[in-house]
Formats: sequence, structure tokens, C-alpha cells
Amino acid sequence: MSFVYFLILIGVLIFVHEFGHFAVAKFFDVKVIRFSIGFGPALFTYQGDETEYCICILPLGGYVLMQGADLESTEELPEEEREKSLMAKPIWQRSLIVLAGPAANLILPVVIYFAFGLVQTTTPPPMIGQVHAGSPAHDAGLLPGDEIVAIDGKSINYWYQAQRTIHGAYDQEVELTYDRDGETHTVRLVPEHYSTTDFLGLFRDTGGRIGISLATYGSTVALSDRSGPAARGGLRFFDRIVSIDGQSVERFDEVKATIRQSGGEAMEFVVLSRSQIPVDYGTMYHQDARTVTLTPQKVDGEYTLGIEEAQMYLAGITEGGAADRAGLKTGDKITAVDGDGFENWNLFRERIQNTVNEKIVARDEAGDDYEIEPVFTLEIQRGDQSLTLDYAPDVVTYEDDTNQTHYRVAHGWENFRDGVLPDEIHHPIVQRFGHSARTGVEQTWDFTKMMMVGLVRLAQGRISTESIGGPIMIGELAAEAGHAGIEPFLRMLALISINLAIINLLPIPVLDGGRLVLFFLEAIKRGPLSYRTRQIAAYVGLVLIILLMIFAFKNDIERNWYRVVEIFETE
Repeated sequence: MSFVYFLILIGVLIFVHEFGHFAVAKFFDVKVIRFSIGFGPALFTYQGDETEYCICILPLGGYVLMQGADLESTEELPEEEREKSLMAKPIWQRSLIVLAGPAANLILPVVIYFAFGLVQTTTPPPMIGQVHAGSPAHDAGLLPGDEIVAIDGKSINYWYQAQRTIHGAYDQEVELTYDRDGETHTVRLVPEHYSTTDFLGLFRDTGGRIGISLATYGSTVALSDRSGPAARGGLRFFDRIVSIDGQSVERFDEVKATIRQSGGEAMEFVVLSRSQIPVDYGTMYHQDARTVTLTPQKVDGEYTLGIEEAQMYLAGITEGGAADRAGLKTGDKITAVDGDGFENWNLFRERIQNTVNEKIVARDEAGDDYEIEPVFTLEIQRGDQSLTLDYAPDVVTYEDDTNQTHYRVAHGWENFRDGVLPDEIHHPIVQRFGHSARTGVEQTWDFTKMMMVGLVRLAQGRISTESIGGPIMIGELAAEAGHAGIEPFLRMLALISINLAIINLLPIPVLDGGRLVLFFLEAIKRGPLSYRTRQIAAYVGLVLIILLMIFAFKNDIERNWYRVVEIFETE
């Protein structure tokens, strides 16, 4: 089956690429002599009206043989056939024929991503799950549970519409209309500008955000008032509330709303409390159900129990880890990093990770050799105390199978992220079609940019040359994705198709990009290049491709050498 997956993947990629050349050549009335999938002796052939279609024994490429692909062969043709020769066509037509192969490989992932979106018949509603402290949304008075209905007068029906509109409107004032408890409200705010990157700088996302999340926090709680009604009634840190007076709850905003509306009456809470179970290979937890009776008290005109979301509280500290060395303790609440307040754990970790990534990228580009020691100033709440600590996470360096260096941030702490997503709503085919088409183009463009930057990083030496792989690596990836299911396999197909398009556009003679360079030189010269020039270019390109293939095979063999050794040792 692994070999079958490889044949399917490589066969589809080759067919799509060569069909691009074939279709545009036929459109411009160029005679195609042979359409071949693979090289070497033919396993299957079919003779059409003027084209021979064949599948050959070596599935490592393919070709479209066109009539008059060089000037010399064109001169030997009769006049009526010469007009159907490739070299008899204008340069712009020849260029489009050459570009059609890589273009087809870029169209394939667009179609795949489009299909993924089209089959998803539901999508999240534009309902706010969380509002982050200090954000434009927080300052504008938005609350969890508010539903966005319009932005700048444009109707918003789905979460992705709100997200996409806000993403493109950074540093610009927008008018946001939302519904709360059946009443419509309008606010004006300015999305803040943000940027995220990975440690190699391959992917950078820049856009606007107003500080809202789709997911809301679940019913796992912490004690914000350690002498409040909840603490006195027996509620513990990181208890998960599952029902109040017999009514099940999943979201923390449901818990808060129930407490606000209690009128100060005693309520019965069913909670799950965790207890630690030490094991040799780590730590496990067991949850026990118990019932506690709690009576809310009125504070500043609102009934409360002295509880809050647990996500920013540390649930555990690893002895000797970065958090332990900084002086952090279980039960500490992180409130700010380098002066910026945080109430959302994902944004907090994103800030730490992005800062580390930026330091790594800056170090590599400068070429300096020093240890990465980013230091952050954490503001924490410990009981009634407000403390400030210097915190330096451990940046662990490791290498993958290709000897590519990676960095992982190790914090040495635990926390609970108890996220709950809203129920999805029906997504009509008309809106789904447009959204899926746009998403397909955007995802293909994002991955294309990432791979192009990856080639630059490879040239800079920031990506190991041992990450270059050949047919064996492609076969392994195809088999792994195929065994995982049809969706992972198609996603892998899309990524390799993008990679094939980019590689073919490199300005190397023999490849499509090299042929385009020759056409460009021909246009500048205002006449055909000499046979000798084209012959030398072909030899140079062929040598480069052979050397690249040898290098890729070498990497493939080295990665799998241990398997060969195991076979001989077994025998």
C-alpha cells in the first residue's frame, strides 16, 4: 500500500504538470507528438489522432514532446506542418506553454483546498467567546456572548467574515454593530496591528485584531478571593463546575450569569475535583465528583462567589525548570508580561514564543554566535500580593532526521485551558462556494510564499541541506499521509504540488524556469539563440539536475541506512 500511495501521488503530480503544457500547446495549435508519464520503456501506449499517450516504467517525471521543439527540426518540416511547430510560435505563446506546467501544479492545491471548504456544511457563528484585557474590544465594552451583526454597515453572518474584515483593517477605525440580549448596539474601534512569525522566518502573519476569541472559557475555576464565599464553602482551585441546582453548565459565562441572577440564595454545585496519581513515567490525575453548597454575596452591586476563570493560574511547577528558577509557584496568577496585561493564555504564550522567534531570527541574520537567553518581566498575583519576577524560559535546541536545527521553548509549568466552542450554524452553498474559493487561493499563496522563503533560507544556510529529499522521502511522506486518511493525503499532495511548481520555475536550463530565461534572452536579442548556446545551456542544466538528484538520493539513503543495517543484522 505504501508503494501504491507513492504511485498515486507522483502520478497525479506528473499528469497535472504535463497536462498543463499539453492543454496550452493544443490551444495554440502546437502538434504534440507524445504525452508521457514516466521515462524509459513504455508499459502502456495509446495512439490518438496525432499524439501518442504512454505510461513508462520509471515514474520519476514525464514529458510532452512537441513538434519542432528546436529550430533544426523545424527547418526539416513541410510548410503546412511547420506552422504547428513550437518554435514557429511567438515567444509569448511559447512562454505561456512553458508556464502552464507550473501553473497547473499551483491550480491543483487551489482545487483541493476549495473542495475541503465546500464539503463543510456548517461554520461557527460570529459570537464572541472571550474579550481580552486592554484590547480595543475590551475598551469598547464588548462582552462574551455578544454577536457581531455588521462591520462598517456590511452584514456579518459567520465568524470568518468578521475575522477576515478585521484582519485587513488594522490601524483603521471600523464601525462594529453587535447584538446583546436582543438589543442592537454600535461601537467604533481601531483594530490593533500585530505580526507573528516562526523561528526560521518562513511564515509571517500580519494583520489587525480587536482582542476577541471564538472559543470561550469552560467551567474550570480558580479562587480570586481566597476568603470569599466559594473558598469558605469548600470550592477548590481548578474544580470544574458541571451543574448548578441541577442545571448543567459548560461555560464560565454561564456560571457567572447564574450567580448574578441568584438573588443571594444558596445554590448547590456539583463539581469535579482532581487529585494527583504519581506514576513512574509522569503524573496522572483522577477526578472525583462532589457536591458543595455556596451562597453568593453582593460586592459592588453584583452577586459573586469570589471565583474566576482558571486559565491564567499556574496549576503546577516543574522542579528545577524555568518557572521554578524564576520563583513562580502553583496558584500564581500571571497578569502581565513586560508591562502588557494578559487575560488569555493563548495570547500570553504567543507573546513569549514570538519574542523568542524574533530573537532567533535576528541572531541568525546577523551571523552572531551566542546563546539565546530572552528574559521577560512577569507580573503575578499571589494571594493578596502583587509581585514582579524576571523569567527566562529554557530554549531547547534539537535536530530532526534531516539535521535541521529546531528550537522549543520549555517553561516548566502547567495550566488548564478549558476552551468551549459555540455550536456551528448552517453554511449555505452560495456563501460556502465563495468562501471556499477565496480560502483555496489564500492557502495556496501562503504555502507558496513559505516555500519560496524556505529556498532562500536554504541558500543562506539556515535550513540544512539534508532536508532535501528525493523519491524515497516523497514515498515515505505519501505512505504516512495515505495511512492517515484521504484528507491528510490530499493535503500532502497539495503541498508537494506547490513545491514542484516552485522547483520547476528555478532558472536552471532544462527546467521550465530555465527555458523561460532562454526565451527572455531571445526576446532581447530579437532573434533565436545559436544552436551552440542552447546546447551548452542544456548540458549545464542536465548536469545540475543530475547532481541535485544524486544529492537527494544520498540524503534519502542516509536517512534510511539504519533500516538496511537492521535487515543485514536480522539475516
